[in-house]
Amino acid sequence: MAKAAQCGPNRRVVELGPGTGPVTSALLGHGVAPNNLLMVELDPAFADHLSLLHPDATVVRGDATRVHRIVQAHGWESCDAVVSGLPLIAMPLSVQARIVRGAFSVLAPDGVFVQFTYGPFAPVNPELIRRLRLKPRRHAWIARNLPPASVWTFRRLP
Repeated sequence: MAKAAQCGPNRRVVELGPGTGPVTSALLGHGVAPNNLLMVELDPAFADHLSLLHPDATVVRGDATRVHRIVQAHGWESCDAVVSGLPLIAMPLSVQARIVRGAFSVLAPDGVFVQFTYGPFAPVNPELIRRLRLKPRRHAWIARNLPPASVWTFRRLP
């Protein structure tokens, strides 16, 4: 996921649903500066854990459907990548749409939305992909993960 987000010290990354933080650690390990990482976590226990684990990064206890407001409140105009560990595929289309629309509302024009899934297909509803004019691409398949997982990237079509 960190590779798909094209991590680096000058790239701003928003992470949705970091949970216990394995992807967070990979983002930081691949060069994202802590002050360029904004994590949005709904669960208070996970948020507290992440704050202790990564004290130089920002953890916001919040709902990913409000990512636009959260990013603006943090003082960012945009970011280079939104990385999501949320189970989008299991969410109602209306919730999925709010999250994905929100992610693209804060992404720079050449930004990337990165999502992993355990399912065999793109984790964003095909109708939503069409409506938002997105280009999905399976970036990686992780067979050694149990269950096997895929990392997908989504970019705006020109």
